[in-house]
Order: sequence, then C-alpha cells, then structure tokens
Amino acid sequence: MNWALILDVTIALAIGVLSIFLVVVLIQLSRTLRSINALIKDFNREIIPVFSKLQATVDEVNTELARVDEIVKAVQEASDKVNATAEVARQLISPSLIKLASLSTGVKKAVTTLVRGKED
Repeated sequence: MNWALILDVTIALAIGVLSIFLVVVLIQLSRTLRSINALIKDFNREIIPVFSKLQATVDEVNTELARVDEIVKAVQEASDKVNATAEVARQLISPSLIKLASLSTGVKKAVTTLVRGKED
C-alpha cells in the first residue's frame, strides 16, 4: 500500500467526520436561532402593552403630582397668611399686654403700699 493513498483516505475520513460534525452543529445553531427569534417575537408582542400601561400610569402620576403641587402651594399661601395674621395680632396685642402687666404691677405695689401704710 502506498502511504499517499492511506494519507488521502485518512484525510477524506477526517473531512467527512468534520463535515458531519459541522452539519450537526449548524442544525443545532439553526434551531437555537429559531428559538431566539420566536422568543424575541413573543417579547415584542408582550412588551408593547406593558409599555402602553406604563405610559398611562406615568401620565396619571404626573397629573396627580400636578394636583399635589397645587395643594402644596395653597397650603404654603395659607401658612404665610396665618403667619402674617399672627404677626399682626402679636404687634397689636403685645403692647396692650405689656401695658396691662405694668398697670397690674403698679396697682399691686400701690395696694401693698396702702396696706403697709395703714398697718403702721
């Protein structure tokens, strides 16, 4: 037997085995790609309604936030008005209370002096 013929047969068998292996790998790859394609189609089919619902939810949240912002502004304005009213009341009442306290202290001292004066 000729070594060249043996080498040719061996190379041919190796190429044949590699070809069969390659065909099996390509078939598996084809199945995998089909599965991935089906998965992507399902994903696209399901994700679009989810994004639509998400957008609707975000729109509702934005609307509610706008309402809350208006409420917060109204409360802030009311708080400012109450503070201003309290300040005006303090400015009006404080001097009168100070005068009343001074008067009561004076009356107390006068009464104390009168009572001491009568005892002596």
